Amino acid sequence: MGFLKRTFSFILLLFIVLVTGQCSSQNSAELVLAGDEYSKKGDYGKSFDAFLKATELDPKNVDALYRLGGIYNYQKNYNKAVHSFKNVIKLDPAHFNARYSLGFTYEQLGKPELAKIEFDRYHSLKKRFESLITKD
Repeated sequence: MGFLKRTFSFILLLFIVLVTGQCSSQNSAELVLAGDEYSKKGDYGKSFDAFLKATELDPKNVDALYRLGGIYNYQKNYNKAVHSFKNVIKLDPAHFNARYSLGFTYEQLGKPELAKIEFDRYHSLKKRFESLITKD
């Protein structure tokens, strides 16, 4: 009888751990929101972890990739920031803020020619976007 009781207790404990783990897990979009909250509080370490986890769960989450690039810039990890912003642009070529951020990052890397190209693209995309919004 002791064996059955221990086996049942083990199965019950395993079930509780599995159910609790599923209830507390966040999806990619929820992690972005959590990362934003951490950023507002100045907790960039937790913010970074949330954005990174969001990109691991959904490598095509443009918001997570863009924010991750911003954190990489904050950390002065410019090569990883470039990679993040390029991924955003690959997934959303009209993401003009990613163009601006990529231009900024190129400036930090001492690549003014590449920065200018991205800033020009940013201005062009932003103008097009604004013209669409102001049309009746």
